[in-house]
Amino acid sequence: MGAMRIGLAVAVLGALALVAGAQEYGRGSLGESAGLGQAPLPRPNYDIQFPSGTWGLKVDLGWAKVDWDIGPADGSETLFVPEVSVFYKMADSVDLNLSGLFASAEDEDGEWGRTSADMARLALGVRYWFDTGTRFTPYGGGGIGYYVVDGDVDNTREDGEVVPVADLSVKNTPGAFVEGGLAYQVADGFFVNVQLSYDFLLGSADATINGASEDFKVRVLAASLGATWMF
Repeated sequence: MGAMRIGLAVAVLGALALVAGAQEYGRGSLGESAGLGQAPLPRPNYDIQFPSGTWGLKVDLGWAKVDWDIGPADGSETLFVPEVSVFYKMADSVDLNLSGLFASAEDEDGEWGRTSADMARLALGVRYWFDTGTRFTPYGGGGIGYYVVDGDVDNTREDGEVVPVADLSVKNTPGAFVEGGLAYQVADGFFVNVQLSYDFLLGSADATINGASEDFKVRVLAASLGATWMF
């Protein structure tokens, strides 16, 4: 009986020691500084900077302010504009891209009547992705390209008189754009992004209104929300 009591007492003391040890171990930090066995845990790593040779597709829809001048008239409208970019990573943080954007706007301009402007961008650009080591990646870039433009206006001025427009044509011209934004990694190879971009013509497009030479200018400032895929 004495041996049984001694054995039971040893078992109880052993159990109490295990419980106390577990409680003391549970007080240890499980954060980045300590883990099982008090070994440091690795910091989170996000593979934002895809290596060179990676292809990608970027699609955006922007809320844009379009401003234009055509002859003596001008106009302005705020509307949605789509943008698509196909890119190739030349380096880990730099891509070469081919992009397109389209805007078609209308306005009323007093005695000049209804006026409108269309612009389609087809441009070659370069974009830089800034590695922050997190899911957030800022980027910026720009490019130059061929801009298909057109415009219209109801009335114009001839010899100081306001007259209806019988014939109007606008020539396509070179243009450029700049952009900057922030991408957030949702999953491997998939990002959502917000962006601000500005498109403008290099100089002005040549326009002819009722046989007279005029200038045509158009500018598009867009705040966009989009998605980017890298594969």
